[in-house]
Amino acid sequence: MRPARLLCILLGSLVAACGGGGGGSSAGSGGGSVPSSCGAGAQKGFVLDVTREWYLFPETLPDQVSTAGFADAQELLEFLTATARAQGRDRHFSYVTTRQADSSFLQEGQFIGLGFRMRIEGSRVFFLEAYESSPASEAGIARGGELLAIDSGSGYVSVASLLPNDPSLSNALGPAQEGVARGLRFTRPGVAQPVEARLTKRVVTIQPVPADGVTILTLPTNPSIRVGYLNLRSYISTADAPLRSAFSQFRAQGVQYFIVDQRYNGGGLISVSDLIGDLFGRNRSTSEVYSRLRFRASKSSQDVTHLFQTQAESVAPVAIAFIGTAATASASELTINSMRPWVNAAALIGGNTYGKPVGQSAFDLTGCDTRLRLVTFRAANRDDQSDYYSGLAGTLPTCNAADDLSRAMSDPTEPSTAAALYWLANGSCPAAGAAPAAQKTLPDLEVRYPVPDSPSPAQIHLPGLY
Repeated sequence: MRPARLLCILLGSLVAACGGGGGGSSAGSGGGSVPSSCGAGAQKGFVLDVTREWYLFPETLPDQVSTAGFADAQELLEFLTATARAQGRDRHFSYVTTRQADSSFLQEGQFIGLGFRMRIEGSRVFFLEAYESSPASEAGIARGGELLAIDSGSGYVSVASLLPNDPSLSNALGPAQEGVARGLRFTRPGVAQPVEARLTKRVVTIQPVPADGVTILTLPTNPSIRVGYLNLRSYISTADAPLRSAFSQFRAQGVQYFIVDQRYNGGGLISVSDLIGDLFGRNRSTSEVYSRLRFRASKSSQDVTHLFQTQAESVAPVAIAFIGTAATASASELTINSMRPWVNAAALIGGNTYGKPVGQSAFDLTGCDTRLRLVTFRAANRDDQSDYYSGLAGTLPTCNAADDLSRAMSDPTEPSTAAALYWLANGSCPAAGAAPAAQKTLPDLEVRYPVPDSPSPAQIHLPGLY
């Protein structure tokens, strides 16, 4: 069985992210035999067999395992990966899902929910963004608003009182199922009085690049020098067209300085990272290496090297400033790590990234909707640099900067974007951000991008999504 290429990570209760690759390979239980059913027993046997054959860290797997002692396949997988998890190498990156839910998100950008992203700061909850044509955007939810209370059917309860017993608010906000309704009390930016609205979960389609996600800025020290700003939300297949459109604009205007804003991007398809590399590879040849995927020794025949492939829209960057946070992970980190050997001037602005230098392959149980996303390879750049489990801060020039929810991400006065412009202009950090980026941009508060205990594939990839 040959795995599909996926770079993905499960965001834990604190922060998380992931990336990915296409469909899955078919695998059966019992050393390749086709299971007679799709029940719990078949799923557990399938997970055990595939993990033993493909797991990137085989030395961490227990010698003897009885599948009968586990309630389901996910519980078994948690047991199998416990040692690697304790070592910080598989922090819930491997998981069991369904083929349909996984493909709906990665291929179509679709999920069931209310359509907003949020961040928890201490005992307060703020909206990062609301997706277009979603229940959230239709209700007036927007970046910088605050979620004050939730009505799950018995009246409004403040989020401050909910958080101690429901730290991700997943119980209060309900499961990712169509028709689930919740009342929300929240503030709108620039509006004094809170508002209340009842929202019902439905299928939401994500625009990987928002309407205001591509713009031309200028250097503060030289307004004649243009800077291409790109906000990329997620590495899903529908990102191909807007990425090509954005780089076509940059190339037409002769842009050589860039800001790639990935501050909430938990990753996705490796093919999207490959495309970004190609779009930045106007001066690269087809013999030059963008990235490498390295499997365990017994599966080294599966190793993949992506060589640059110049596109019609490709540009030749002089400098790139990547904006990241603790919610930047997986394929997003792969892009940053893969570009840094090729751009003399590349920097990380904002905060440290999550730290996920390994990727998952997709395996499908024959005749069933069960899909296993299993850590099977490490991601490295041209120079085989990998293992950035502590994040990318310090592996390239790094400037600390806040994420100001009161301003649009592309606003040149927003602190992270302003710091990126400063670095592009001066080759150094603003005075306030000279220290290496911290894991949290608000050091006096507990800052979290929550993920439910039983997340959907979209929630795995996009921290704080509901």
